[in-house]
Amino acid sequence: MGNATNVGRVSELARGIVNDPIEKLVQNPDWGSINFQEARPQLELIFNIANHLLTLPIDLVPDTPLAQFSNSLEPVSNTIESIRSFNLSVGSPIAQRDSLINQLFGHADNLLITVQGWIPFLAYQKGDIQENIKALNSTVGTAKQILENADRDAKKATLDLDGIIKAAREASATVGVAHFTADFSGQADTNETDAKSWLKATGWVAGVTCATAIGSFFIPLKSDASTAVVLQFMTSKLVLLGMLIGATAWCARTYRALKHQAATNRHRSNALKSFQAFVKATDDTATRNAVLLETTRSIFAIAPSGYLESGDSSADTGSKVLEIVKSATNGGGEK
Repeated sequence: MGNATNVGRVSELARGIVNDPIEKLVQNPDWGSINFQEARPQLELIFNIANHLLTLPIDLVPDTPLAQFSNSLEPVSNTIESIRSFNLSVGSPIAQRDSLINQLFGHADNLLITVQGWIPFLAYQKGDIQENIKALNSTVGTAKQILENADRDAKKATLDLDGIIKAAREASATVGVAHFTADFSGQADTNETDAKSWLKATGWVAGVTCATAIGSFFIPLKSDASTAVVLQFMTSKLVLLGMLIGATAWCARTYRALKHQAATNRHRSNALKSFQAFVKATDDTATRNAVLLETTRSIFAIAPSGYLESGDSSADTGSKVLEIVKSATNGGGEK
């Protein structure tokens, strides 16, 4: 290990070198256009080495290498001091500048050769490398833990989001089914009310028809009436009774149609209520799909209500809708 005198000498020379920033050495307003920019790389190398010698534990270096450090630093210090005191009024400025730059080139190479083998050793002895390795390992461990926590949180957030989406879909479906159930039920009540009105109208028209038929029977006809008069009288009676009978039949048909619609809408409302009950009772997708198909069949397929004749029923227009729903549920099951 080096003695305090040699260590102090090296530290003093290194501190004197880095006393001024590099910018002040390569450029000075008093120099005009003359500068030392060409020597910037050598100055940066010298400053880096000097800073290392100031921060590293050079007291671990034996006296002989320390003496070599001092011998290499002294000419560097002298050249830098000459740059600090550089003056345009003395001699040839350009020649002086070029000479100082050439000196820096040689001094920088010599200093690097002298200390380069010791800097890694001193850096290791200082503990920076070990501390950095420990800090790096600690950082890697912390980062790994953060990634694991983030992955766990992301999975939990995904599950929570799936649950929220599922709950939102179920709530939306429940609200929609309840809305349509109320619509069908309200429409059935309206049809029932209208059917009652048309039933009364049928009774009134039928009563008028019967009264007209009975009243026309007692209308006397002259015994000496001609054939033309008889035909005219009979024709007018038949036309009037035919119109009244047709009106009665039309009112009755309207009544039956309204009763059919009321029964159909009531059936659809009950089907949707049953669908809600089955959906709430099970989480099985196959069961829900089966109930959905039957509910769709009940809603869109035309079911006989007993109020219309078989010939009055129109084609099963709900079959296409049923096939679409069946395809959708099968596709959803495959996923």
